[in-house]
Parts: sequence; structure tokens; C-alpha cells
Amino acid sequence: MSGSAHRQRLRGKTGCISCRNRRKKCDERRPNCVRCAISGRKCEWLGETQLVDRRYASHPKSRYSSTDSVALVCLRSENAAHKKLTLDLEVMISRHFIEKYYHFLLLPNCHRAFHDGWIQEIQELMVMDESLRYSVLANAASHIHNVDTNPAMQSISLHYYSKSIRRLADVLSLATNRYLASYNGFLMSVMLLYLHGCAGKSTYPDIPPHLYAAMRVLRLRLFEAPNHTLQPFDHLALESVLYQSFLTTTVLWSDQHPQTEFDLLFWRKAEHFLKQNTMFPEQPDSLNSPVLGVPVALFRLAIQAKQAYQLPGSCSSSELAQLRAEIEDWEAFVLGNGPVGVSNDINAFHRQQLYYDGATHLYVLIISLLLEQANAKSAPADQQDLQNARLPQALPKSTWQIQKALEVLHTFELDDDWSSCYIGTWPVYTMGFFLSEVKDIGLIRGEMDRRWRITNNMQIPRFRGDLEAAWLARGRSQDPHQMEV
Repeated sequence: MSGSAHRQRLRGKTGCISCRNRRKKCDERRPNCVRCAISGRKCEWLGETQLVDRRYASHPKSRYSSTDSVALVCLRSENAAHKKLTLDLEVMISRHFIEKYYHFLLLPNCHRAFHDGWIQEIQELMVMDESLRYSVLANAASHIHNVDTNPAMQSISLHYYSKSIRRLADVLSLATNRYLASYNGFLMSVMLLYLHGCAGKSTYPDIPPHLYAAMRVLRLRLFEAPNHTLQPFDHLALESVLYQSFLTTTVLWSDQHPQTEFDLLFWRKAEHFLKQNTMFPEQPDSLNSPVLGVPVALFRLAIQAKQAYQLPGSCSSSELAQLRAEIEDWEAFVLGNGPVGVSNDINAFHRQQLYYDGATHLYVLIISLLLEQANAKSAPADQQDLQNARLPQALPKSTWQIQKALEVLHTFELDDDWSSCYIGTWPVYTMGFFLSEVKDIGLIRGEMDRRWRITNNMQIPRFRGDLEAAWLARGRSQDPHQMEV
């Protein structure tokens, strides 16, 4: 009786498989129940291990165990958490790009159409353009690493950098010239990739292919497209490419070869284009120059003067005379304008305008000195002399160009806004080779230290290391507090 009662309580969980599937009551006779015997069906029964009551689902042998579902939930939770952390990290890095890093990419006095327009378009395009998004993240993460020396951020930066390149490669495999010439996102991506090499640690050798890609796009867009409507970003991109081309052509003074060859034809076309297409004709020159700040002709003259100095015979006497004639007009400009001065009662715009003037003066003075030394240079006697001959020679402090340069440097001494303005970095670095007195060399050291402290741009330690090696070889004591990066 008790057994019959027990079977009734578990009636829904007993019976042969055929009766259970057909939802029929089974008399549970074994080996064949009455229903299966009458119908001629095969009577099959569940094994002992399958007869676990569902009311005890926590039983370790229950086929209703939730182990698999728990594992699936954990896996999904882990993936969701990883995506959330990744998103939070990208938001934090993007904010650093917008609020801190972007400030160092353009000049302070440029028109808002350049400054605000570019960052707004970057933010709009990077939502859908993965290559642009990753290039933005790579730059910002690299700068965060430079600021706090966090090794994880350097790895993250290189990860984003690689992902951006892979996305660009996918685009290039399908893109037409018309697409490359019209879509700003591609050009922005390659610009940010060469800036990553310039300002960061590990991708400096990668700059040339990115730069050549940007030059190709600008040729298609500006020099070969007859009906292209010039936009502020076009002007900005052309100046950015010219400045990066200047840096990769001049490289370090001790380097034996440039990163990229000087493309005089491209420079001439760019000079003419910028001269003929001023974005805001009624505004000061500084508002119309988002990247260069210094007249574009001076960058070209600096490259040509450096080549004339380092490669005797690369310029004919007539070419040297032509360069000399061009710089004489600029020398008259420097001498006629008097010293670059700073007054406490001028507004921020006018004070920053002085930075443009100061950088222009330094470029003119450097070109003047290089051409003078190129005219007086003799062939080196041996390999050591050949290496030393690549560097500008130190000159007496009484040289008029040195006096003028020191006036500029003393004017902006301890001025953090000047030190944050990158157009002064190359002329300050180069002027350091011409100085002979320890006190003046200390002025350059202090300026380079401030520029690194404020901007955390890796270009500055590269320049500083080149200077220190030259000063040490010339018998000048090396700074015991040389910057650590």
C-alpha cells in the first residue's frame, strides 16, 4: 500500500518512455506494460541514473543541473565587463586627446575655423571611422605614457596604432583616387599616424610612409583637382604635411641621412598654393596659419641651407648666390624690426603674436649663419672630421646673428606659453650648436627642459640628446640633470 501511494505521488515522473511521450497512463508492468503490449510498441524504460526527482535539482547527478548555464552566464558577464572596461578606457583616452593633447597640435593664434573645425570633425568622423578612432586613441595613449611613464599605456598606444594601420590597409585595398581626394577621415588618420611617430617613442621610423600617403592625397585634392572648393581643413593639412616634411628632411644634425628626400617641386607648389589661397584675407597672418606660423619660404630656405652646409658641392655657386639673395631680404627685415619685446599690458593674442615673430627671427638668423659657414667650409680630412663637419660650428658671442638670437631667447626665458609653442623647438635646438659660452648653452638647456616638462613631446629629448653629445665632444660639461624620459 505504501509503495502504491509513493508511485502515485511521483506518477508524473514514472512510467515507460512510450507512455510518457504519448501522455498516457502507464501501469508500469515490466518488462512490457499493457499499453505497449497491446499496441505492439517497444517498451523502454529510463535507467536508474535518469530517475532523479526534479524537486531535488541540486542533486549532483541531476540532468537538470545548472552548471552549464552558470558557466555561460559567467562567461557573458566577463565579456560584458571587458567591453565596459574597454569603453571606459577609450572614453578616458579620448578625453585626454580633446582636452590636453590636441592643444599641442596647432598654433595658439590660428583662426577658430581651423582649431574648432578640425576637432569637431574628428569627433564626428571617429564614431564610424575605426581607423581614425584608433589613430586618435594611439596618439593620446602615447602622450599619457610620456606624461606619467606608465608602461601599460605605451602598450595600449601601440595596440591602437596597429589596429589603425590595419583598418587603413583595408580601406586602401578598395579606395579610388576620388575617394581619397574627397574623404577627410583617411587624410586625418595618416596625419595622426605620422604625428604619433614624431611625438611618441616607438614609431619614429614609420613616419615616411604615412607622410607620403598624406602628400599623395593632397596632390590629388589640391594640385590635380580643378574644381575643388578649398576648406579650412585642406589648408591645415597642407601646412601639417609641409612641417612634417621639414622635420623628416632636416632630422637630427648628427644623422647621416634624412628620413625623406626633399621634394622641391612639392614645396614650390605648396608655397604658391598657400600664397594664392588665403582663407581669411582681412585677418593677420597668424590667424591664417594653423601649423607653420613662420613664412613657408623660410622652411624651404632652412632645408636648402642645411643641405648646402652638410653636402658641399650639392649646390652650385649660382644656387648659393640665389639662396644668399633670398635671405638678405629677411636679414634686413630682422635688423629693421629691432628686438622682439614683451610688454605686460598687451593682451594674450598680441603676446602670442610675438612668439611667431621670435621664431621667424630665429629661422632667419640660422639660415644666415648656415649659408655663411657653407661658403667658408673646406673638405673634411677624415671620418671624424666628416662627422663633426655635419654639425654647425660654434661662433663667438660677438657675431651679430648670435647677439640677435640671444635677444630672442632671453625675451622668452621662463615663458611657459612660448615653451609650449612647438614652432620654436627646432630653431632653439639648432641655435644650440652655434653657441660657444657655457652660460648661453645653459639657456638652451633650460628652454629644452621647459619644453619637455610642458609638452612631453618625444621630439624634444631626441634634439636634447643630439645637443648634449655635441657639447660634450666640444669640451662643454654635460648637464648632470639631463632630462629623464
